[in-house]
Amino acid sequence: MYAVVQVGGRQYRARPGERMVVDRMAVAEGQAVELGDVRMLVAEPGDSLETAVGRPRVEGARVTATAVSHLRGPKVVVFKYKPKKRYRRTMGFRAELTELRIEEVLGPGQAPAGQRRAPATRRSSRAAAPAAAEEAPAQAVPAEVAEVEAPEENPEVVGAAGATAKAGKAPRRRRAPAGEAKAETVAEGDGGGGDGS
Repeated sequence: MYAVVQVGGRQYRARPGERMVVDRMAVAEGQAVELGDVRMLVAEPGDSLETAVGRPRVEGARVTATAVSHLRGPKVVVFKYKPKKRYRRTMGFRAELTELRIEEVLGPGQAPAGQRRAPATRRSSRAAAPAAAEEAPAQAVPAEVAEVEAPEENPEVVGAAGATAKAGKAPRRRRAPAGEAKAETVAEGDGGGGDGS
């Protein structure tokens, strides 16, 4: 099986074991690269999957490769001029390239050959919950211990709500707006009116 994969605006045929030269990629030599923009998968005799044409991509298909080396392409001379105007410009250009070695072509739902799947065990969520609860307290630090360990030289103390206040002073209470205070008074049964009713 081989794939038609798009890299850097160009399409390439990627077959396992072959090498392809693409535009410079920001990877280190020897690093694994995954190309996910697969436009077509072509099945060959003996393959388990069928040929798939993407619209525009084949969903779930990918190509794994390894960056072999970084290189530069051949020098291209760019010369431009305007006749009868004494305008001549000569420039050179060399493309920055990366050579990739194709490792695998994976279709939708296929896992890499080196990746093993863990055996499926059926554990209920109730059985998993106590195990998670046993591990959590060992790693967490209680809030009381965190407040006690605060240095005494710090003039600010952190309150329960996260607000800071100067040491020795009680935190300021927020005043209720005027409309809320009147509503509470009426609700408590003070009468609210001056006529005594």
